[in-house]
Amino acid sequence: MNRARMLALLALLSSSNACSLVTGGVKVEPVAVATQKPGNVALFVAVSQHGSGVLGLQKDDFKVFENGVALDSDQIGLTLLPTTESATRHAALLVDMSKSLKPSERKSLTDALRPFIVRLRQREAVSLYAYDGAEKVHLVQEYARDARPEPDEKDTSMDRLLSFSRRDASTSLYSAVIDGAKHLDASLAAEGRPIQNGTLVVIALNPDSAGRVDEGKLRDFIDDSPHHYFLMTVGTAASAANLGFIGKNGETRAGSAMTMSAPLNDVANAVDDDYFRSYLVSYCSPARAGTRDLKLEVTTHDPQGKASNGSYSTQFDATGFGPGCTSQVVPRFVIAKKEPEKPRKALMAQAAKPTQKAAPTSATSAPAVDNREKVSSTTPAPKASAAPIAEPPSGLGYE
Repeated sequence: MNRARMLALLALLSSSNACSLVTGGVKVEPVAVATQKPGNVALFVAVSQHGSGVLGLQKDDFKVFENGVALDSDQIGLTLLPTTESATRHAALLVDMSKSLKPSERKSLTDALRPFIVRLRQREAVSLYAYDGAEKVHLVQEYARDARPEPDEKDTSMDRLLSFSRRDASTSLYSAVIDGAKHLDASLAAEGRPIQNGTLVVIALNPDSAGRVDEGKLRDFIDDSPHHYFLMTVGTAASAANLGFIGKNGETRAGSAMTMSAPLNDVANAVDDDYFRSYLVSYCSPARAGTRDLKLEVTTHDPQGKASNGSYSTQFDATGFGPGCTSQVVPRFVIAKKEPEKPRKALMAQAAKPTQKAAPTSATSAPAVDNREKVSSTTPAPKASAAPIAEPPSGLGYE
């Protein structure tokens, strides 16, 4: 691996996981939490260590505490449920087609994109868009989730991408990012699942020259967006521009269209990392009344057997709980209502990692929810401090 590629990979991975690199311990971040009668408690969490997702945890690696007392995992039926029942994932790939490419460059572009899309499809559905100088992106292909490791021989989407005819010879990168994110919103909502995990990958060959969207507006839009944003600049024109803020969760670059494969593989690694850190823990609480302090503790082991721990704490109301619970029931997660739009934030420096949003601290900052039936949040608190489930934590995104 040459030095330039190594630096690009380190930048991508450190940007994608900056919030997790504070300590070497295990970090447990809540994505969504829910309780429902007769006694079900479920926590959808993201587990990371040393900045990377932790793969392959088993139910014995999770421990539940209520009011400071460790519960017997067998007695409470602690189990790990499939995350696909409650969460949906979708990726949108935006490819800059505003620049004329040589035949050799066009071949290299498709040779890099085809396996990249195949890899993404193994985890989630993918939408491929082209953009040029027009305000809106242009849909090239919708790909359903497909676990096959090889490209579909009948797929002609790369031919359609290469035959794309520019409607406008300018480059409207900023408006394309916003429009692509809106299409991603719609794709996720169409799945109908409460936890929505979106990824926007932008391949930019030129900086924005259309000027339809102010840079500050796009910075704020990305900062407030719940999606993961990855940027790959190709060539000197895009790489020399101040575009790093678009890659909120990871940025890399390719020297030309001829050298895109390796950087795209780095992006795929970062997207996979997020997928592998997700776990859905379900159990039946022995509580029958009152407010309970809840702590979920996660233990990992290194190759030498050394244990590391991390935890997340919250509270729930057990009023109305009773017998007859089974932990195999799919949780009834609900999406927390969005907070009112905040005043415009100061622009971030290109190298700065966006800060997490603070968790609501009172009933005025987050609507009260009847947590005896169903309570959840699609975003976690930036710290594992105790916070009532009725006041959903916020600020996850793709830290």
